[in-house]
Amino acid sequence: MSPAATDTTSPAWHTLPASEAAGTLGTDPVAGLTNAEAQQRLSTVGPNRLSGKARTPAWRLFLSQYQDFMIYVLVVAVVIAAFEGQVAESIAILAILLLNGVLGFVQEYRAQHALEALQELSAPAATVIRDGVERQLPAEELVPGDIVLLEAGDKVPADGRLLEAVALRIGESALTGESQPSSKDAEYLSAPDAALGDRLGTVFAGTAVTVGRGRLVVTSTGNSTEMGAIANLLAQTEDESTPLQKTLNTVGKRIALIVLAIAAVVFVEEAIVAWRSLSESGLASAFGDPAFRSALTAGLLVTISLAVAAIPEGLPAIVTVALSLGVRRMAEHHAIVRKLHAVETLGSTSFICSDKTGTLTRNEMSVRRIVVGTDVAAVAADASLEPLVEDLDLDLDDLALLLEIAAANNDAHITAAGELVGDPTETALLVAAQQLAPDHLQPPRIAEVPFDSERKRMTTVHEVDGSRVALMKGGADVVLALCTHALMRGRIVPITEDLHAEIRALNAELAASGFRTLAFAMRALPDSAEPIEVTAEALERDLTYVGILGLTDPPRAEVPAAIAECHSAGIQVAMVTGDHALTARAIASEIGLLDTDRVVSGPELEAMSDDDLYAAVESIRVYARVNPAHKLRIVDALKRHGHIVAMTGDGVNDAPALKRADIGVAMGLVGTDVAREAADMVLADDNFATIVHAIEQGRAVFDNLRKVILFLLSCNVSEVLVVFLTALFSPAAALLPLQILWINLVTDGLPALALGVDPKDPDVMGRAPRDPGESILSRKNQLTIAWQGLVMAASALTLYYGVAPFMSGASPDANRTVLFTALVLMQLLHAFGFRSERTTVWHPRSLENRWLSLSLLGSMALQALVIYPPPFQRLFHTAPLSLAQWAGVAGAAILAVAVIDVAKLATARRAPNRRRRTAR
Repeated sequence: MSPAATDTTSPAWHTLPASEAAGTLGTDPVAGLTNAEAQQRLSTVGPNRLSGKARTPAWRLFLSQYQDFMIYVLVVAVVIAAFEGQVAESIAILAILLLNGVLGFVQEYRAQHALEALQELSAPAATVIRDGVERQLPAEELVPGDIVLLEAGDKVPADGRLLEAVALRIGESALTGESQPSSKDAEYLSAPDAALGDRLGTVFAGTAVTVGRGRLVVTSTGNSTEMGAIANLLAQTEDESTPLQKTLNTVGKRIALIVLAIAAVVFVEEAIVAWRSLSESGLASAFGDPAFRSALTAGLLVTISLAVAAIPEGLPAIVTVALSLGVRRMAEHHAIVRKLHAVETLGSTSFICSDKTGTLTRNEMSVRRIVVGTDVAAVAADASLEPLVEDLDLDLDDLALLLEIAAANNDAHITAAGELVGDPTETALLVAAQQLAPDHLQPPRIAEVPFDSERKRMTTVHEVDGSRVALMKGGADVVLALCTHALMRGRIVPITEDLHAEIRALNAELAASGFRTLAFAMRALPDSAEPIEVTAEALERDLTYVGILGLTDPPRAEVPAAIAECHSAGIQVAMVTGDHALTARAIASEIGLLDTDRVVSGPELEAMSDDDLYAAVESIRVYARVNPAHKLRIVDALKRHGHIVAMTGDGVNDAPALKRADIGVAMGLVGTDVAREAADMVLADDNFATIVHAIEQGRAVFDNLRKVILFLLSCNVSEVLVVFLTALFSPAAALLPLQILWINLVTDGLPALALGVDPKDPDVMGRAPRDPGESILSRKNQLTIAWQGLVMAASALTLYYGVAPFMSGASPDANRTVLFTALVLMQLLHAFGFRSERTTVWHPRSLENRWLSLSLLGSMALQALVIYPPPFQRLFHTAPLSLAQWAGVAGAAILAVAVIDVAKLATARRAPNRRRRTAR
């Protein structure tokens, strides 16, 4: 949809100059709305958000628990059984189905709320002027009339008219389909036609600022914007199944086919037994016999109950709960995961490419070294300059000029409340100018060529005493290449080869000591009567070098330990920074990242072919002077090696690399909206250690999902085998339909949820990353499910056929109760075996998951409830167990768990180091 296409229906202020539009909206173009007026408008127009997919009502979510073909069939069978006289049993089965539905509803309801909270965490913010004060607000609180500030990388939060635009270009492909960013101009009335002029002066919600900055008055919010007809992309993404959920759905269908085939065999066998047990009358009279119909109904109930109990319908819901709880846990530790599938991928991360500034370092820049010409001074931590001037005999006029350039060529500023706002490097320059040259001038800016990561420099044009001057700051190597003269102790001299080498040596010395260096230059422009050509080619030439400022950003205290943890976890780490190579090397050495002297710079990277980079990429630990295109090549080279790559970024141009990486990580504090939109995860604190913690949590979540899935499926296999074999070799299946469903209720619900929140293995970061190509239901795991189910079934059947008859006096109900209870207990104990692959189930650590311990006690209390009270005995066809029978139940359960335990430990001992490796 083209923005211009809706001009005829645009509000009246769309056809007004920006200043008049602001007035029409009752807004002060400088001070903005008052907070009271904004709140009143918010209550009238509603929040500034698109009305995405409606939230599923609770009642519909509850009913969805029963939208399953097998449930429908079971309900029909229950109704038939009720007509055949099995009313109490039918009501009990329906009650258990109701309880199962409630459990599923609670799980999905919690997952839905977790995802909604996640969406709120990842909602965009906007820089707004209210009551004359600049502040950050959630974008959904914007109202028509608000004054909003835009910078490169921001996402435009609402439709609006530009009050100010400086070299502003906005990517509008989401609306127009045009790949090239559109130039914007607040003076749109000079355009050749009204439609084009309106387009030049209007910005639209959902588009992104690629270059420059601007100030707008909001004219439309929410569904009234041009983006109002476009679906909420974040909500659509969250509705998609994760790869693991898709795998489980496929496996569930396969299991359903197998179980239905077994159920059909059981039903035929039950029907044959029922027919033979009847009189010797003919087939026709047998079908009409009520006893035969009742036997067929019982057989149908057994087979359908078997299918319902064996098919893991609850797995997708449990997986969603486990993933969403993991996401919430990560959010509490400042890692906001925007897409559920990222939780699965995090555990496989094998290579992290991290920015330096703010991620590995504290992002608290301050000026600590000053180079005026070639004279060097150190600045104390309190920025007290007086003793330094006396000792080093700096030229004060040259120093003042250097600091004036640093303050003028700067987008940071101080709000009316006295708060510093802007990039940390630029705020540090502004602070230095205020403290070291309090009388510095701040000449008005009349034009600029904005900074971007590829040019590595910024040029502004100012008017000073009727003359115009261009001021530049940027990387020293970039700025010096554009300079022909230098300011040396009050004199402007040509830059000779020796002087050039001396300045470069000073810069290299600072960089080698860990300083980030910025060089500053200037150029007098032609008389103010002549028009200025505001282009890099016209302004950035024949410059005069003035000086260099060295800034420090110390490493975060927790980073060295986090990098060491990565190494022990088999995760390789590389620093990818735009800073000077020597600065990068100094920081990398300090944090324990650099174990060789090799640092690859951007120009070296460009000289490498893709094959050269592929051959070297795993051994490179520091990349310096890189641009976003370099990041993309690094990601591609690592992925060719089969690595799962996490890449950090904060700028507009980082978005392609963030999308290409397996885990794109955007900065929450200094990152742009565009970078955050492209990322899978956002760091609320911009801290490298948070990435490592998120990977640890990702591994823990995946471990828990694996435990839940293997536990549920192995238990289901044991139930299927018991019912199938007893139906095959006995007059009827040993377990009644109600008992099968009860086992499913007390062993699949609470224990599975408890395993889903199991505390992480202490050694979770002491092993190599998981192979992403390995399915959670690999052939090895399928064999594990089969043999564990077989062991439990064999132990239960041994008790049923070989021991129970001698203890129960051949009472069918007592014999069945022993088998029924033994299956429940052994499955509950079996859950404890999944807490660790290297320790026995009898280890004290098995009790660390209090939810699992409580699920054992609660489930056994429920089991006792259906064994001892006479009403439940009649309903479930159970009998009270004696101490001897309880001993038999406990013995069978312990035997099964012990056999599984021994096999698990033997497997772990055969390959003790296979999962470990050290990354450097």
